[in-house]
Amino acid sequence: MSETTLHPTPMAKVLAKVGGRRGLVEGGIPPIVFAATNAIAGLLGHAGQALPVALGTAVASALVIVVLGVVQGASLIGALRGTVLLIVAVGFALWTGSARSFFLPGIYVDALYAVGITLSIVVGRPVVGFAYSLLLGLDSSWRRNPRLRTAFALASAAWAATYAARTVAQVWLYRADQTELLALAKLLLGWPLTALAVLATLAAVRGARSETPITV
Repeated sequence: MSETTLHPTPMAKVLAKVGGRRGLVEGGIPPIVFAATNAIAGLLGHAGQALPVALGTAVASALVIVVLGVVQGASLIGALRGTVLLIVAVGFALWTGSARSFFLPGIYVDALYAVGITLSIVVGRPVVGFAYSLLLGLDSSWRRNPRLRTAFALASAAWAATYAARTVAQVWLYRADQTELLALAKLLLGWPLTALAVLATLAAVRGARSETPITV
C-alpha cells in the first residue's frame, strides 16, 4: 500500500468527496451526448425530431453510467448528482421546446454560485472556509485567525471568478444559439477550472497555515 493511500493528499480527499475522478468525468458525458445527437439529427435532416431524440440519448447515457457504477461497485455520488441536474435540464428543454434551454439550469446555478460566494466575502464569512472545514476536517478556529480568514476570502474570490467566467461565456453562447459550443464550454470550463480553483484554495490555505499552525 502506497504512502498516498495511507495518507491521502488534500486534493485526493476533495476528489473522494465529490465521487472521484470517475465522477467528474461521468458528470460531463450526458451534455456532450445531448449536443452531439442534436447536431447529428439536424445534419441528417431530422430537425423536427432532434430535440426529443437528443434528450432520450442523454437520459439513456446517464442511466448506463448509473447501472455500470452499480455493477462495478463504484461511487455513485457524481453520477447521481449529474442525473438530478440532467432531469432538471430535460424539463427546461421540454418546457421551452429549444435545445439550448437544456443548458439554462447550469447557467442559473453558476450565476447563483458566483453571487452567493461574492456575498459571503462581503459579509466576512467566506464560504470556502466552511466548505474546506466540512471536506477536510478543519476546526472552526480558522474564523478567529486573520491569516486564514484572508486566505479563505482570496480563495472564495477565485471561486466566484470561476463561476462568473462560466456564466458569462455560457450566456454569450446561449444568446448566440450555439448549442454545440455550449456543451463544449460546459466541458472545458467545468472541471478543469474547478481543479484550478481547488489548487488555488489549497495553496492559499497551506501558505497561511505555514505561518500560523492550526489543528486539522
